[in-house]
Amino acid sequence: MRKLVSAAKALLTLQVGLFVGASRIENVLRTLGSEFDTKHKIFSEFTKAVPKDIPVGSARLWWDAEAMLKTDLKLASVEERFRVKLLAECVVIIRQYD
Repeated sequence: MRKLVSAAKALLTLQVGLFVGASRIENVLRTLGSEFDTKHKIFSEFTKAVPKDIPVGSARLWWDAEAMLKTDLKLASVEERFRVKLLAECVVIIRQYD
């Protein structure tokens, strides 16, 4: 549970970006079992909603800057739809498991 709480804190405090933080939490949830993944499904819903042709995380370093910045409007739109839900679920995780 420490890894889950740590990942939730990193996302809640925005020490990591939304996609990287949600992916990290999603991976930890998978290791904890399907009931955890189902209970906190917003993270996988978000990562699946981000189009595969948008660079995220360290992949952004390898993209042409101009091309990458053009994709940011799409990424920002998805992030806007999920931001409050993701952060609220981080609060739930921290309160429940810390």
